[in-house]
Formats: sequence, structure tokens, C-alpha cells
Amino acid sequence: MESSLSKKGNSRIEFRVSAEDKQLFEYAKTLMGYTSFSEFVRHVLTKESKAIVEEKNKILVSKRDKEIFFNALMGKEEPPNKALLGAIKYHKKIINK
Repeated sequence: MESSLSKKGNSRIEFRVSAEDKQLFEYAKTLMGYTSFSEFVRHVLTKESKAIVEEKNKILVSKRDKEIFFNALMGKEEPPNKALLGAIKYHKKIINK
């Protein structure tokens, strides 16, 4: 667990929850060994937020790759750049040895 001093900021987030949710959150906080509810919530929100961003970025990359692939199939691809042309030449040179 990180020190609360190393991550303290001056921004504040407030939200309301049911009594049952609060009881669950407090219990989880205790199980995780946090004494500060704020640190527990910051930890959980940060972890989940990073996971969401990573997953969404994978989807965006996948969509971009799919678009590039289908554009190539439809003959709408961009011409290869110098680096790719060099790699193709190098590959041919190695394969034809």
C-alpha cells in the first residue's frame, strides 16, 4: 500500500452510496489493510480506471487495425513508406540466400 502522503492532492470527489454499499466498502477496506477510507477508494478507483483505459485502448487499436486491413483488401491502402520498402528488400535478400 502506498503512503497517503505520496499521493495526496487538493482535488476532492464526493458521492453518495447506500448503507449496504458503505458497509461493503468499509469491510473490503479492512480486509485490504487500509486504515484510511480515502486511500482505499483511491487505490480501487485508480486500479479499475487503469484497467478500463487499457481495455478500451486495445479495442481502439483493434478497430484501427481492422480499418487498415479492410482498406488494404479494398485497394485503398496507402503506399509503403521507405522503412517498409527497406524491410521488404532486406527480407527478400535473406530469403533468397
